Amino acid sequence: MNNQVLEMGKGEFRNFVSVMISEEELRKVVGVKSRGSKYVFDQLNSADDLRLDYDVTMQSPKKYFFPSVENLVKYNFSDSTYEESHDVTPLIIIGIHPYDLIAINQMDTVFRESYPDPHYLKKRVESVLIGSNMQNISPYSFAGSMNTAVTKEGYDIMITDLEDKYALEIGSEKGRRLIIRHGKVSEASRKSIEAVRKIEEDIKDKFQKYLDFDVEKLPQILEKNYDDKIWSEKSKKCLKCGTCTIVCPTCFCFDVHDIPELSLKNGKFERKWDSCLLNDFAKVATGENFREDIQERYRHRFMKKGKYLYDKFGFIACVGCGRCSSGCLADIADPVEVFNEISTHTGSTVITSIREIRAEEESKEISEALYTPRPATIQNIIKMTEKELLFQITLDDNSKLGHKPGQFVQLSVMGVGEAPISICSSPTKEGFFECCVRDVGNVTAALSRKKIGDKVGIRGPYGNGFDTKLLKEKDIVFIGGGIGIAPLRSLIEYVLDNRNDYDKIAILYGCRMPGELLFANSVNKWSNRKDIEHYYTVDNCPDEACWYGYTGLITSVIPRVDFYQEKPYVVVCGPPIMYKFVIKGLKEKGIEDNHIIVSLERRMKCGVGKCGHCQINGICVCQEGPVFSYADIKNLPEAL
Repeated sequence: MNNQVLEMGKGEFRNFVSVMISEEELRKVVGVKSRGSKYVFDQLNSADDLRLDYDVTMQSPKKYFFPSVENLVKYNFSDSTYEESHDVTPLIIIGIHPYDLIAINQMDTVFRESYPDPHYLKKRVESVLIGSNMQNISPYSFAGSMNTAVTKEGYDIMITDLEDKYALEIGSEKGRRLIIRHGKVSEASRKSIEAVRKIEEDIKDKFQKYLDFDVEKLPQILEKNYDDKIWSEKSKKCLKCGTCTIVCPTCFCFDVHDIPELSLKNGKFERKWDSCLLNDFAKVATGENFREDIQERYRHRFMKKGKYLYDKFGFIACVGCGRCSSGCLADIADPVEVFNEISTHTGSTVITSIREIRAEEESKEISEALYTPRPATIQNIIKMTEKELLFQITLDDNSKLGHKPGQFVQLSVMGVGEAPISICSSPTKEGFFECCVRDVGNVTAALSRKKIGDKVGIRGPYGNGFDTKLLKEKDIVFIGGGIGIAPLRSLIEYVLDNRNDYDKIAILYGCRMPGELLFANSVNKWSNRKDIEHYYTVDNCPDEACWYGYTGLITSVIPRVDFYQEKPYVVVCGPPIMYKFVIKGLKEKGIEDNHIIVSLERRMKCGVGKCGHCQINGICVCQEGPVFSYADIKNLPEAL
């Protein structure tokens, strides 16, 4: 033991807790209390309510840092202003088992990464964590197999029951100050320290459930058995209720709802827990559901815990608490049962690791306004088709958006919500930026009713855009289908504005009918240029329509480009069904995987890699995408 160990009599410990409770104005004291035959973390009003002999609580202490319902932003209709809302109560939490402490450490990593979440992190900074080594073990727990039955980090104080007294191991200066201020303690004797060590060594052998293999092998076992029949067999009984994720100490998926007050004077953005087991978790406004089958969602839960988060952060996000097993009415959520069964199977699936494709980037500074939109004004609205409008927008602080081609913004309408919208103008355009909006959901429907001069909110730009440096001095073929031309347009216009930096260019654009052609002015401008090839096609052309292009699917014009032998880079964006056929056509032309660049659509709810909705296997599209090299994602089963 490297940390200092003190000891305190049980009577003194009771007084220690009582004094902390009496100073509630400094920190609220939370601890484990009994509720019938169960146990919960709840506010302590008396030291006598504290139960350190519990086996497992119904929910983890995660709820104090990542509440099930939480206000993120408040806004005012009259002046169109937004303000981040922080509700932080300083806490002392007593009696956290090692597996829950490890879970909190994992959550710290998730919410600190890339875009640090101020709502979570401020609560953590204002908390004191007092752990407790287990005295009793839930029959559902398998923390011994997950190396989470004991921990030497992540706490301010760790308590071990030594029958007539407690050993208190100091884990931080915060914990030391708390004990010095409130408790009567002495240095632990060698006998007490040895007793603590023996308790920690023995605890690992007291679990009724255990893995039949070394937990370090779990990510590889899951990857190889991605297509195993177990996912189909067990998911048939799934009730799609999400209980397993709600009780999990490491689940962090959420949704954000815009809730206006009845007075329509003010409103708020409210964050609520969500579950990847629910039907519409991965459904986008246009109707595509990228994880529609329950088998896919059931598998995703296990893969995310044991494979995807391991690839991204280096930890297995199952701590073996057993809450999911005990809470599942269908009796299919037990990780031990699933992991042990697939460990005997011999699958051969290969899934690209996120570490192999994720651009290294330092985490940004903590922003007080991570979820707060910037007020913006609609300067112009151009009707392009019956469903699509082009919005020209400026930020009210007169700053530039600062985007790269291919990035997106979260565009919000007060009282309705926000939606991810591709930026379709080049960064070279001065004065405003442009977003193409199709009327298919609540937010886009509200946008379609907006007028010039109306206010909207903007978050971003977000995502991994097109690498314009990579494409310099290269031949480029652009292939756009339907509204997929919108993000492509930002890159096309950028390349044309810097035409001398790029070699041969071809633009292939297809839509269903002539009346659905987007960016007609841009298309006409491109058509009149002599320094690019251009091929426009429609799936069907009504007899009465005026159309001078080709008729047929977008794949029918791929062979018309005459410089495939020069190995151009091909940039593709369109509806999900289009990619497989286009890529097949490109492969027939000899285009290599690393010369195919795609922009993908998913439900990018938060935009900062936290909410989980836009995941493709282990990749968050809002961070690692939406732009990808096909070579990097071709082995991701959920990608195309």
